[in-house]
Amino acid sequence: MMQVQTLRIVIAFLLTAVLMLYFYTDREKDYYSKSAEPAVTQILTEISSWRKNIFLLHLASEAKQTLTDEQLEGLLKLYGEFGRFRSIKEINFSRTVSAFSLAGEKRINYSGVANFDVGEISFNITLIERGGYYLVYNLTLAKLT
Repeated sequence: MMQVQTLRIVIAFLLTAVLMLYFYTDREKDYYSKSAEPAVTQILTEISSWRKNIFLLHLASEAKQTLTDEQLEGLLKLYGEFGRFRSIKEINFSRTVSAFSLAGEKRINYSGVANFDVGEISFNITLIERGGYYLVYNLTLAKLT
């Protein structure tokens, strides 16, 4: 009988925690839709010149530290084939990244589809807010087939 009671308490606690995380990430989504989503558009617009100095301006120090000069040149060449960024077609806030950011530095992640000169490109971008600016912690672009 004691085990059933303990199990009920554990389940009630877990359900409460899940609900609290859901409402927390919902508030985060609303909050960042006003500042981070426009920042994604601005960042993609500016970096899609595919010029190294502009690209580096938008990278967080952690991202810069992980990239060698050769890797950066390769990325710029690869992504440069997509041409200029035109618009965002679809953008989705990651509740998972938001929830995991409770411990440690706040990370904001979006994925979606953007229009570039060559057509539709899927993107995944993780931002860090520093000093009122959003910096790119991680960026992945891929042509949709």
